Amino acid sequence: MESKLNILLLDEDPARLTGIEERLDRLGYRFRSNASPLMPIEQMEALSPDLAILGPGVGLDAGIRCLHKLKIIELEMPVLIICENEASSDLMNLFPFDGIHLVPPDADEDALREIIGGALAYRQECRARTDFPVIIGQSAGLRDIRKKVRMVSPKDITVLVTGESGTGKELVARAIHYHSPRCKGPLVKINCGALPDELLESEVFGFQKGAFTGAHKNKPGRLEMADEGTLFIDEIGDLSLSLQVKFLQVLEDKSFSRLGGTRDTWVDTRVVAATHADLGRKVRDGLFRRDLYYRLHVVHIEVPPLRRRKEDIPLLVHYFMNKYCFEYRKENLDVPEGVMGLLQAYDWPGNVRELENVIRRAIVIRDWNAIFKEMELGERIAGQPAGSFSGAKTPLLIWGDEKINKFFREKDFSLRMISKAYVSEVEKTAILKTLKETNWNRKRAAELLQVSYKTLLNRILEFDLKP
Repeated sequence: MESKLNILLLDEDPARLTGIEERLDRLGYRFRSNASPLMPIEQMEALSPDLAILGPGVGLDAGIRCLHKLKIIELEMPVLIICENEASSDLMNLFPFDGIHLVPPDADEDALREIIGGALAYRQECRARTDFPVIIGQSAGLRDIRKKVRMVSPKDITVLVTGESGTGKELVARAIHYHSPRCKGPLVKINCGALPDELLESEVFGFQKGAFTGAHKNKPGRLEMADEGTLFIDEIGDLSLSLQVKFLQVLEDKSFSRLGGTRDTWVDTRVVAATHADLGRKVRDGLFRRDLYYRLHVVHIEVPPLRRRKEDIPLLVHYFMNKYCFEYRKENLDVPEGVMGLLQAYDWPGNVRELENVIRRAIVIRDWNAIFKEMELGERIAGQPAGSFSGAKTPLLIWGDEKINKFFREKDFSLRMISKAYVSEVEKTAILKTLKETNWNRKRAAELLQVSYKTLLNRILEFDLKP
């Protein structure tokens, strides 16, 4: 029986897909399109795929960028990846999305039918999850986080997620929920820093009619709403000591009482807490209960700031660029090497959230110069004397028209040449500044610059830097 499933086959070399096409034919899947994994997102959307298959000729980097586009078109879209060998199964830890299914190199028609059936069933199951998390990046820190999420999600234990604002702590909490046996239950969020104690207590625990002026009827709190699901307590470090006692009771006994209530209510919920604060220091300062801290600290996941995983910036830029160009129906905006160098030189105090907002503005304004003027050091970017970002470890240099015009007069002028020269000068300035700050302690400077000691020595020789 013929299936009307529309399948998109992606590979740079169509010949590599001959075997899979023959098997799809025998299974009755006739509606297919072949395309390059580098195809623009608008053209992929126009093909209206129900399922995508990445061939064995798609490299890791191209495959991840292709996945970005497919999942932006439809987050629930199943994607099959044909493995060239059994070792390719390790790739699953590198992908930031769910709904990825590996096809073994020796998969016969029955196995392929089963894989496609499971992929479509998963797609149907996920359609109700409008806020499914996407954690972009391939750095060692993020790979470790994905591994921990997959390890702790099936186990009904409390997890503490820490990290600076904007790093993606809530994404980690949602990932834990959606990979857990409680995924069909509710995910309920409480932000401890958003409300004063009086309102927070009634919001979390609910109240009985007559508990206070204006309490005209019983109201269940968010704890009751999270029954058989996950309770995400955001910024738990902002809790007052009095409310910490009530939260401790919930963690210890799974019970609580509403405001004005006379009996305990039992709740079956898993707790995931998050904070940007140093809870260990708060405990030492007497601002956070030690017993509550240990109840929360069963499993700890630390989300690194963006400045400690700058190798993820190109992937994040690619993802956000495709996402918002697709959402706003704008043409893709070019990101020259020089611009990418600036984005990677910046320390991003607002982390991934700040980078995402910068890319959104760039898509709308379509002028990188204007975007850089709006950033934290807009005055210097606009032409003030060069210095360094406040609180940043690396400087951002701005070339004037006179310097740029010199490149235009060069016989072999090219964008690649000017970009390389700019990035080289940024590197030289950053290295010299860091060496001066460390009194030419090369080992310490290499640590601050996040490069190997040997790489730093090579750069010092290359740039002829001296104390």
